[in-house]
Amino acid sequence: MKHTIFKEYDIRGIVGKEFFIEETYRLTQAILTLVQAKHPDTSTIIIGNDGRIHSEAIKKEMVAACIANGFDVIDIGLCPTPAVYFAAHTFKLPVAFAITASHNPADYNGIKMTGIWGKQIKEIQRIYEASVALDQDLQPVLSAVQMDSRRPPSLRDGAAPHHERPSKSRNEHLGSVTHHDIIADYISFLTAHFTHLKGNRVNAVIDCGNGSAGSVMPLLIKAMGWQNVRLLFAEVDGTFPNHEADPTVKENMEFVKQTLEQDPSLTLGIGFDGDADRMNPMTKEGDLVPGDKLLALFAQDVIKKHPGAAVVFDIKSSQALIQTLEAIKARPCVAPSGHSLIKEAIIHNNALLAGELSCHFFFKDRYFGYDDGIYAALRLIEMVATTGKSLTQLVQSLPVRVSSPEFRIKCTNDEIKQQIVSHVKDIFAARKDVAIITIDGVRAQMTYGWGLARASNTQPVISLRFESDTTEGLGLVKDDFVMALQPFFDVTALKDEFERT
Repeated sequence: MKHTIFKEYDIRGIVGKEFFIEETYRLTQAILTLVQAKHPDTSTIIIGNDGRIHSEAIKKEMVAACIANGFDVIDIGLCPTPAVYFAAHTFKLPVAFAITASHNPADYNGIKMTGIWGKQIKEIQRIYEASVALDQDLQPVLSAVQMDSRRPPSLRDGAAPHHERPSKSRNEHLGSVTHHDIIADYISFLTAHFTHLKGNRVNAVIDCGNGSAGSVMPLLIKAMGWQNVRLLFAEVDGTFPNHEADPTVKENMEFVKQTLEQDPSLTLGIGFDGDADRMNPMTKEGDLVPGDKLLALFAQDVIKKHPGAAVVFDIKSSQALIQTLEAIKARPCVAPSGHSLIKEAIIHNNALLAGELSCHFFFKDRYFGYDDGIYAALRLIEMVATTGKSLTQLVQSLPVRVSSPEFRIKCTNDEIKQQIVSHVKDIFAARKDVAIITIDGVRAQMTYGWGLARASNTQPVISLRFESDTTEGLGLVKDDFVMALQPFFDVTALKDEFERT
């Protein structure tokens, strides 16, 4: 495995170039080493997978490693990542693996792990790479992390390389595999909690993007008895033949836009990403609604029932969201971007709701607090039904700001992106007319607007966003950031990029 697969929130990369299926067994052993350190009493692991063409092969290797090391596996089959999280709650187990590369192109794949991120993923990388370097066992590595009394015998006595798998495991027995239809449980839960929407006329076009949302949505729509739903690309196809499964990108929602234009009866569009932990809505007019605006709408509903509740949002979110939260007497809580960091902030602030600009939504109100695009879609459909207003009308009720999209500027490598952000931070820190927030990159607040520069946690990319009350103010913010970035990028190219909407 290449070192580049070990991201901040998960493990993923290009299959055959960065992520090698034949090394998955050894990688899983490294993951299990951490699992045993973190959850020494755990003996069962949930594994689910998306529909990518290599997901089944990866799962086969992971299951084999788990069994050989004495872990029982509950194989929940092809399903969205939120269904993996749901399974963890259903079985009350701390460890679950989702084999997916989320919204990445078809040649990517990887592993999301419940409760494992950041430094723990780096520890997995260290264990894995030490095992590769030794090419014999994990003994020196395990000694270093002081796990003598807790590691399984197969690891204690020497974890064999891929071609010499151990035949015995912790407690001197092999694990077992059971299969469970989590989709049926998941749909039963959703229908039971949204009975008031059963039989409704839902004037929506829903694009599954050939991702794992297609394993749920046709069955859910049937179970809910919804009328007038137009479903696009519900066939799970890991080659993603119609478009990439990232609904926050306008081009990927073109089919939804065309369907809304062509069918007068449809007033709402919804698109899911590849593993359905995100959803992005579209208005009848073909406008994508960014995550911070939708979070403001969700918050209005939650705060009616829970006055003063905390709402967590990421550093990229609009000032209009903060204004809305303050107006409805919610407790605004800003957090760094990233779904794992948001989940941590939910716990820290005892929040009932959270969201990101990228359209991850987390409901503790009536749900479990993890990001679930399908559940968020149900809450949106519920909001439209109960208010009697279209999504367009709901969005029009929010404060207006002149905002840029999120710009993602490629860097030559991961190291330089940190240098760039540090330089930008120094530039604005030196200005007396600027207030800065530095919990994730630098968010610079000027009298005429604000701008953000942060390093992506998953790619060699700088993420930027700008906002103002006026078009003129937005131009001034952009100019400030062009000047701050000019030692690293071509000024003309930056200006051209920042004019894109």
